[in-house]
Amino acid sequence: MEDYSANSTNDMREILSVSEVNKTANDFINEAFPPLWVVGEISGFKEYGASGHWYFSLKDSDSVLSCSMFRLQNISLGFKPKEGDQVIIQGKLSIWHKTGRFQLIANKMELAGFGELLRKYELLKNKLKDEGLFTKKLPEALPAIISKVAIVTSAHGAALRDIISTLNRRAPHIQIFVSPCRVQGDGSSESIKVALKRVENLQQTEKFDVVLVSRGGGSIEDLWSFNNEELCRYVSELKLPVVSGVGHETDFTLLDFVSNIRAETPTAAAEIVSEGASKLKDYLDFMSDSLNKKMNILINNFKEKIDFLRKLLRSPKQKIQDQYLKLDHKSEQLNSTFKKFIQRKQDSLEKEKLKLIFNSPKNIKDKGQDKLKEINKMIHKQLTSLLYSLNLKLNNFEQQLISLSPKEILKRGYSITYNEKGKIIKSSKKLAGGDRLVTQLSDGKVQSKVE
Repeated sequence: MEDYSANSTNDMREILSVSEVNKTANDFINEAFPPLWVVGEISGFKEYGASGHWYFSLKDSDSVLSCSMFRLQNISLGFKPKEGDQVIIQGKLSIWHKTGRFQLIANKMELAGFGELLRKYELLKNKLKDEGLFTKKLPEALPAIISKVAIVTSAHGAALRDIISTLNRRAPHIQIFVSPCRVQGDGSSESIKVALKRVENLQQTEKFDVVLVSRGGGSIEDLWSFNNEELCRYVSELKLPVVSGVGHETDFTLLDFVSNIRAETPTAAAEIVSEGASKLKDYLDFMSDSLNKKMNILINNFKEKIDFLRKLLRSPKQKIQDQYLKLDHKSEQLNSTFKKFIQRKQDSLEKEKLKLIFNSPKNIKDKGQDKLKEINKMIHKQLTSLLYSLNLKLNNFEQQLISLSPKEILKRGYSITYNEKGKIIKSSKKLAGGDRLVTQLSDGKVQSKVE
């Protein structure tokens, strides 16, 4: 053993206290070692009730490492380790300056197995993130209106049925192409990658708008295929927009981060794909209903106006027909009145005849004959007067009818002009130079030519 004191003087020596040595060693360890992940078995676990801090050892078959985990870190774990538990711990190496004890100050703790997968997941996640793979594909690249979608999933899974059902309900016009693959177990990552390559090879002819990668929920082991590094790198470089719909709401895979957008479930992924088309369909349905309502209102208004104008518009022919109808009505009334009058007189005459039959003496007969003569005279007089009155009415109606006839209208200075085909000319705008016209006057026709 070397004796350093022989070559030293009091002036050249740097003497440190125990605390300074421990603090110097602690600073060196902190700078030399970044946060570490360590796996081992829990031993000598103690929890101090007042502070809530944990003190224990982590051991394997050859060594033991002292560990501490303070209350602020262990309170959010959701579990408390026990003797013999295999755990994975992340923490910083340090030396406690009061005792010189070498230890690991733990920040995170996971049960081994599940925790190992999470450790690998976090390591690969950080690696891909640092390389910029998470920002290569952005949500803005997703088309607003999608007409054709390629679905990469198991051909027999419930996820595919949910996606197709949602797309058919919300946007039935969207064309669906299924590229089947395995989504769990050995070789599933490569199977998913092959299914994506199949879509990429068909893109030149099929013109897909988006790729939807999906499967239902499961454990972290079930979903591990979607954390494959090669698969994630391939998806990040894929030219097509990708929607990731893997697992349930709380499930996250690395595929979610390299895709354009992550959906919480396969159904939610289908809703994202069909959102633009669904909104457009609702808008078109609304506009169609609004247009139909407005058109119906306009049509009904025009119909009412046309009906009103039709009632106001009456041609001369219609007026003459109305007068004919009135004349026929008056004639029927006159005939009916005359027939009733004759019938009453005939009835009265029959009664008188019956009286004469029952009164047979000659003087009564004579008086009856005289009375009968008077009655006959009165009847004749009344009939004559009635017929005269009816003839006056009939003549009056005849004069009214004559005054309304076209010939009488012509006599009052009006005329009717026809073209060569015999059609009545109603407007000068329909005439052209050289047209030959015939003008009907009350006493003849005049031919003319338009200059």
